[in-house]
Amino acid sequence: MRRFNFGSRRQFKTNIILLVAALLIVFYLLFTVGFKFLLTSSVFFANLFSKETPEPLNKTADVYGSVDIDKIPVATNSATIIVSGSVVNYDLIIFYINGKRVEEKELAGTDTFNEEIGDLEKGNNEVYVKAQTQDGKNKKTTDTFTVLYKPEKPKLEISEPSDRSTVNNPEVTVKGKTDKEVYIRVNGLPVVVNAQGDFDATVRLKEGENTIAVDAEDVAGNFETKTLVVTYQKED
Repeated sequence: MRRFNFGSRRQFKTNIILLVAALLIVFYLLFTVGFKFLLTSSVFFANLFSKETPEPLNKTADVYGSVDIDKIPVATNSATIIVSGSVVNYDLIIFYINGKRVEEKELAGTDTFNEEIGDLEKGNNEVYVKAQTQDGKNKKTTDTFTVLYKPEKPKLEISEPSDRSTVNNPEVTVKGKTDKEVYIRVNGLPVVVNAQGDFDATVRLKEGENTIAVDAEDVAGNFETKTLVVTYQKED
């Protein structure tokens, strides 16, 4: 009888363990597979009954072809610039400066262009290209690019030292003023220019006459240079 009770209790414990294991598996499946199923189903039904419809593709702008500007200067000292780019599925390209049509080119057996256009106005200019088919039914326009036209040389004023001056110190400080966004070099070495256009640089002198060259170059490629002669004479 005791053996029977012992066997019954053992079997009962085994059943409990199996039941708990089964419940754990069920809960696991419910919170993984079941949750994903419910989420997927809810998204499906939401899309099914949604009143919103996807916007149709614009055949001309998104499917038919493309036109892109690959190379264009940010700034220039010339009234004309060269614009390069590529075209797909268009026969004619038209160039615009500040909203005005300035040039037109037919694309015969090529999908690239490299065109010189003008005339730019002093200051900032807006440049873009429009491509179209021969029948004019399909058209596309590039982004608009801003090109600075600056024909004048940058300002370059040297306040120290004076040209043809004589000093008794083996070092001299070159001080000056220029425009904003201008690169300065003193004897070929770059110099920091502050927000007001002021700059200074220390130059080491050899005994006798010394030539100091100060170069200024702006973003448009305009160049200005000034040369000073300073004589270093040791004190007796």
